[in-house]
Amino acid sequence: MSELEASLYALYWNNSISVAVITMISYEYILQLEKEVKFVWERQWSVMTYLYLAVRYFGILVVMFSATWGGLVYIPEAVSLSFFREF
Repeated sequence: MSELEASLYALYWNNSISVAVITMISYEYILQLEKEVKFVWERQWSVMTYLYLAVRYFGILVVMFSATWGGLVYIPEAVSLSFFREF
């Protein structure tokens, strides 16, 4: 396998995993939306409400950004390619 083919294969796996992660996280958010409205949005707002919302929605932004951009953590090409070669 040439270096170009290996890079394309790794990119394909990265894209597939990104779609799977975004789908699972979105599904979890949709399932919990009714409970969130009942227990968070309809209650009196406090510091804990703001903290909960910041953590919950900042987390989804980080996951989506990380999944689509390729990650926030630098992984050397040799390490990432050796991981994908095993599969």
